[in-house]
Amino acid sequence: MKGLDNMYILSLYIVWAVVTYLFGMLFGLDFNSFNELRFYLLSFSSLIIGLILSIIIQLSILSLVGEFRKGSKFDNKFNHRFASGFLSLGIHLLRVKVIVTGKENIPDHNFVLIGNHQENYDIIILKPIFKNHPINFIAKESLMNVPIIGKWIVLLGNIPISRYADRSAAESIVKGIRQVRAGMPMGIFPEGRRSFANEMIDFKPGALKLAMKPKADILIVTLYNFSNVFKGYPLKRQKLYVHIHKILKYEEYKELSSQELAKKCKGIIQIQLDKFKEKYK
Repeated sequence: MKGLDNMYILSLYIVWAVVTYLFGMLFGLDFNSFNELRFYLLSFSSLIIGLILSIIIQLSILSLVGEFRKGSKFDNKFNHRFASGFLSLGIHLLRVKVIVTGKENIPDHNFVLIGNHQENYDIIILKPIFKNHPINFIAKESLMNVPIIGKWIVLLGNIPISRYADRSAAESIVKGIRQVRAGMPMGIFPEGRRSFANEMIDFKPGALKLAMKPKADILIVTLYNFSNVFKGYPLKRQKLYVHIHKILKYEEYKELSSQELAKKCKGIIQIQLDKFKEKYK
């Protein structure tokens, strides 16, 4: 699947180069006039237009494939791998380097992913890491309304959740439980909202029902530095860190209440956050 990720990135640059060249010719760009200001203005304009059109073409392809894939099962591996490849392109455009540790802890069997929540793009970074698993997330309701992207979020089987602790939010957890019972990995951020920092806010115990009810193993992940993606962008490339902890088996937590389990998961993440802070301060 690394080849698919590279294909997306390579196609972006190929289309960008072709469109830039064509617009340069259309604007009458003379490659022999290096000493004229007009040459640099036209070159810059062609580069910007080329990049914008290249991205539009990529999104159009994504939209077209989404139309053809309507009605697919939520665990369709092609859909998830295709989406992961596109998200890898998004990560490339964000100009970040994602450093993952603990990949060996990803199990072959079903699980529920629990992590700290820093930014809207947490899922964009996480999903390609799990590209061999058809993982979905309990995601913010407003994301489903994003043009093109929202259609794919629904197509893959991600479940919208209200920002309010109301009946609809509880129903979203129930839908997620059904998917886990059906054998699909699900992810959730128990904080319920973004922290915008390398700190955490309180976990909502009800979110842990996603794992407790179907008696699923829990895979805990710690995200670090995600809130700094746009610091210095695009000139500075940020490093993002993801640590995947050892699987927490159902037998290890089945005697705990949801409050106790939430505290345990948060504690595991906090220990790793403190390690990151000490190492990368």
